[in-house]
Amino acid sequence: MTDSMAPHPRRDYVVLRWWCRDLLQGLCLLVSSSVDHDNVHLEAGLRAVLLTSRVLIEPSGIDRSRLTQYCRADLRGQSPEWYCKVFGHLCAVEVARIRGSFPVLSARETETKL
Repeated sequence: MTDSMAPHPRRDYVVLRWWCRDLLQGLCLLVSSSVDHDNVHLEAGLRAVLLTSRVLIEPSGIDRSRLTQYCRADLRGQSPEWYCKVFGHLCAVEVARIRGSFPVLSARETETKL
């Protein structure tokens, strides 16, 4: 459930996520998509739909990684202009959360090693 865009109504998501890692090549893939489930009821506001989300993390030199994100979502009730102005910022917040989920290897380092 998302409540980060007040005064807009709360949005409810039913999402299936899948991680895949190739340790030999250093690749990591996160795939997400909305699913229908009979036992999940709308908790609040609107049911948003994540059509597809793909995040690819791959090595890019020593101590660096490249993150590529592809996302299509219908947040329900937003205009095309809103998506042009705001949705990129929401994707950037999601990328920051993904980055923050990787541990920093030492207190002196500011970047994470993927």
